[in-house]
Amino acid sequence: MSTAADSGAVLDQAMARLNAREFRAAAALFNRAIALGLDAPEIRNNLGQALRFSDDPAGAEAAYREALRQRPAYVRAATNLVEMLLPARADAAQAVIAAALAAGAGEDLHRAVAPLWRGAGRPDRATFHLQALLETAPGDALMRSELGTTLMGFGQPSAAIPHLARVAQELPDRADAKVNYGLALQQSGDIGAAMAVQRRAIAQDPLCRPAWQNLLLGLNYMPGITAEDVAAAHRAYAARFARPAPAPFANVPDPDRRLRIGMLSGDFRQHPVGYFLEAAITAHQRAGFHLTAYDVGKRADAATARLRGVFDAWRSVGALEDEAIVAQIRADGIDILVDLTGHTETSRISVMEYRPAPVQVSWIGYANTNGVAAMDWIIADAVVLPPEDEAYYIEKPLRLPGCYLCYTPHGAVAPSPPPMLQKGHVTFGCFNNLAKINDEVLAAWAAILSRLPDARLLLKTAVLREAETAQKLRARFAAAGGDVGRLDLEGHSPRSDYFARYATVDFMLDPFPFPGGTTTVEAIHAGVPTLTRRGRGGMISRNGETLLSAVGLQDWIAADTADYIEKAVAFAQDGDGLAAIRARLSLGPLGDAGAYARGLEAAWRSIWRDWCTRRGAI
Repeated sequence: MSTAADSGAVLDQAMARLNAREFRAAAALFNRAIALGLDAPEIRNNLGQALRFSDDPAGAEAAYREALRQRPAYVRAATNLVEMLLPARADAAQAVIAAALAAGAGEDLHRAVAPLWRGAGRPDRATFHLQALLETAPGDALMRSELGTTLMGFGQPSAAIPHLARVAQELPDRADAKVNYGLALQQSGDIGAAMAVQRRAIAQDPLCRPAWQNLLLGLNYMPGITAEDVAAAHRAYAARFARPAPAPFANVPDPDRRLRIGMLSGDFRQHPVGYFLEAAITAHQRAGFHLTAYDVGKRADAATARLRGVFDAWRSVGALEDEAIVAQIRADGIDILVDLTGHTETSRISVMEYRPAPVQVSWIGYANTNGVAAMDWIIADAVVLPPEDEAYYIEKPLRLPGCYLCYTPHGAVAPSPPPMLQKGHVTFGCFNNLAKINDEVLAAWAAILSRLPDARLLLKTAVLREAETAQKLRARFAAAGGDVGRLDLEGHSPRSDYFARYATVDFMLDPFPFPGGTTTVEAIHAGVPTLTRRGRGGMISRNGETLLSAVGLQDWIAADTADYIEKAVAFAQDGDGLAAIRARLSLGPLGDAGAYARGLEAAWRSIWRDWCTRRGAI
């Protein structure tokens, strides 16, 4: 056999091994073909793939770079190398892209690397490539939609809105196009318009689950509606997506055995769910409980790594269809399945609708009814879910002895005196997301500032780094009667800088009807009190009440908007009283993970005993 025939046969064998995912064998055969004189950019690229998935990143990088030396505009090799370099070596990845573009790689490279940048948490660079694509194909509605959603991910909802509005207009038969447009409106603070768009999507497609879930979450932000309205919408959702009864469970109805607890979430990361979950799970006793995480998220970080080390088992199931996740949960023999997400961004409440476990519970991620008949319990407390609110819930309340939340602090925050003692004027703050800051809230804040001519108000949330969104908020504040000259707006900060900003604020002003949760407990951790307003009904509206009650700040819970304004003015004129509060304020029971975990364990045992009783096992 000739040398050419030998090398061709070896190359065929190499490709067969690569396609069979036998990467080490494939790499050896590609190297042998090259040694026999058969060399080309495609062979080097395939060698790179084989080495990459053989855990030889240095060898893979060398192979990709040789392919690009041979063909500088080779899109596939450039894309593979960029994918391997991201996210850790972003600058090196950018250099690869720049070189390939300079060599003539164009539309195909832009299209390939845009999602890689987005997946690496760099929507700014993804936006560059998507805009380049739209310059050559302005009529590509799907690419325009991708640009709009990427701009949202970059915290630029005002820039996203015209793109997504155009997509919704150009694709009138696509309900999902309306969903994205509504999300951009919500992120920019226009909650009324956002909900109207989601309702139009549902009218067009009554089974458009994302539109339903955005509507259900969004109603919690809406002023001028009742808790009964919110509950009715959740029941309507549940009726639309009802599931048949599940097959019988094989779980042994023994009330005292070790229980298998499963937790389903897309937010096992640096996120409110992670902040309120980590300490409680870390302190959880294992003698009576086995804990399994079902991770449906697309993002991971240091908090994800910590949580992985705490759970007894970890299932990464985000790529699976609902039915496959249900099958996994049933195969794992889960006794109590806990949903941590509800109708928020990473929701897989659709899994819970199949009832893959005998007992199903809602906790942390969505402090409201899910509306889903398959949900049995919601973890609450006596303040956040009083008896008069029970009618709003499909779930039965499972009230913990203290607050239903337990915060996981990472690092101490030094207490500080009220800055008003030095500055001679009060500085209010609110660090909540913009969707919570409706016109009724702005009117109340304007009224407070009008009574305190030297006062200032600092609003800080990620999207306020976008100039147009910030300007829209200033215009709304002016329309509500506020003095825009005393309004300070800030965008995102790294975590340490974020906490440092609390020292520049005298106390926080909670929005309503959707008050702070994470922001309120973070302020407490920083020694800064929050003034909240009593909720209209439903757990979300009462989060401020339970958090402040837990740390002895019941006086900071206003009865209504008029009382909220009066209390803000009074507290702003009592620097000594504020200093005394800040000196003693701490997480207290909100940070007592051991006590919290004992209450949680008792709750698990109680609801499992209830199931066993109903099965006739006791």
